[in-house]
Amino acid sequence: MMKKYLKVLMYISLTILLTYGAGRLYYRVTAGFTIGNITSDFTHRKEWEIDPISNDEKNQLKKIFSQKFRYLGKGCQSYVFASDDGAYVLKFVKYQRFRPQVWLDYFEFIPVVNRYRLFKIEKKNKKLDMLFSGWKVAYDHLKNETGLVYLHLNKTNDFNQTLTIYDKMGFEHQLDLDNMEFLLQRRAQMLCSTIDAFMRQGQVAEGKELIDNLLGMILSEYERGLADNDHALMQNTGAIGTRPYHIDVGQFVLKPEMSNPQVYKQELFSKTFKFHRWLERHHPELAAHLGQKLEEIIGPEMSTMIPQLKNPHAWSVEG
Repeated sequence: MMKKYLKVLMYISLTILLTYGAGRLYYRVTAGFTIGNITSDFTHRKEWEIDPISNDEKNQLKKIFSQKFRYLGKGCQSYVFASDDGAYVLKFVKYQRFRPQVWLDYFEFIPVVNRYRLFKIEKKNKKLDMLFSGWKVAYDHLKNETGLVYLHLNKTNDFNQTLTIYDKMGFEHQLDLDNMEFLLQRRAQMLCSTIDAFMRQGQVAEGKELIDNLLGMILSEYERGLADNDHALMQNTGAIGTRPYHIDVGQFVLKPEMSNPQVYKQELFSKTFKFHRWLERHHPELAAHLGQKLEEIIGPEMSTMIPQLKNPHAWSVEG
């Protein structure tokens, strides 16, 4: 009898392991991407409206969307697709992260479960609102700094165009652009990769110029009362040549107090802290340059500052 129970237990354990392994393999191969995971049934919301674009701008967008976009990567909040010409990335929201577990719906008749379900719905809705708000702040105030070309958060009848995308496995999908929420952005190379390339080629001056431009860009944002709640500078910053770009724009906020030097000096020190340490390990000459520039901006109090880091495990995949 004991052998029979052990045999059953072994079969059950094996089945669980195989099911789990198959699930992990499927996720690894597909990245969890499905059309349903980037599709919503949202109705129009006034707060997500953008200023009308000109006919010339609309024609340029249609030209961009006439090419194919292929899976590039994913972050916590979006799937990223790259255009065939290599100039743009297109981001779709990973809506599965903003939806409560389906099984909760089957037990909503239980009061305690329903309260938990409603709590999760409210929490996830707030997170999605924060994401869309960050995208819109970036689109309205930071197009040059983010390379944002277009933002589409409300369903429209503007394009009447089908977009072709290819998922991670290479399967083709057709999307009705008017019914999708998305962000179109210029494609940049990662900040650290760009600096590594400059230094390999002996282009120290270009590396320093990129650092100067990065500090100038961030300071300009602070002075205008704009802030990024994500301190993962290296993961969320890209560059085209010596021009820096924010490639993750989901946590930008309007924060008037940021224009106060006593506020933004600490913020700047914290935001560049890990980047400075990375440069010290890999490119000491550039680390010294960054340190000098920071001291010029912050002043002698920099020597006593302690970094106040937000989102130390922040995500990003080329945006």
